[in-house]
Amino acid sequence: MIDQFHQISIRGRYIYCYLCLKNAISAKSLEDIPVFLNDILKNYTNTSRLDIWQESADEVLPSVVLDEGNNANRFKIISKEQVLTLKNYYKKNELATHLIENLIELGIANLYGGFKSHFTFEYVQDVIDLMNASEITLPDFTIVSLCSVNEY
Repeated sequence: MIDQFHQISIRGRYIYCYLCLKNAISAKSLEDIPVFLNDILKNYTNTSRLDIWQESADEVLPSVVLDEGNNANRFKIISKEQVLTLKNYYKKNELATHLIENLIELGIANLYGGFKSHFTFEYVQDVIDLMNASEITLPDFTIVSLCSVNEY
């Protein structure tokens, strides 16, 4: 199945991995994503200003939020309360945390260059591997099959 993603755009890959995250939350009865985080995640496909999206995405990355070396003053876009909400969410929802990390990294990976499949492919592979290891049904691939690398 993973080979089908070589001809899928980064946006299509992102959508697919976002749907994996939503499937995982539902299948494992995990706590839903905090609304402000979900808004940031969804904004990747809704904005033409991915540079601005990245500023928010950088601050909600689980590896950044959970890094004890980062105090609440490091964050400029999300509030101290939101930082605490994310810390609690990420600590309680390990599977969702790994999926969110991969999803955001996928979105950032090829942001400032032309399409290079290998930059984002590893994140898609990691998400699919996590889903399979957790025995969670993958979303239907046809949802993103028209998101080709040639889309404009």
